[in-house]
Amino acid sequence: MNFFDAINSHVTWKVHLQNHLLGIADAALDVHAVGQENLCELGHWLYANLATWQDQPLYWEVIQAHAAFHRCAGEVLHLHDAGKLAEAEHLLHHEYSALSHRLVHALRELSRIIDGA
Repeated sequence: MNFFDAINSHVTWKVHLQNHLLGIADAALDVHAVGQENLCELGHWLYANLATWQDQPLYWEVIQAHAAFHRCAGEVLHLHDAGKLAEAEHLLHHEYSALSHRLVHALRELSRIIDGA
């Protein structure tokens, strides 16, 4: 797993979501797909490597942070699609941003452990 790419990919999602809210997205975003943590490359890797890293508490922190990140991203899109634009913006700039930061921090820490193993 290239953790640098995984971090960049997930950080970039804030731009995708913001562009969606502004109506200038390059492509349509599927609420269901965005909200699923097991569909992206990181999610595939996390669930494919459970047996190897299940004893590492930080691994579980990444799984939980990643799942919360995707659920919140899906909720931002859901609120927008329901016409609740102010709520979507608020969620994006508050809870989503905090979850993104938590995920990035956990991924950096996990990469130190895994790359050092």
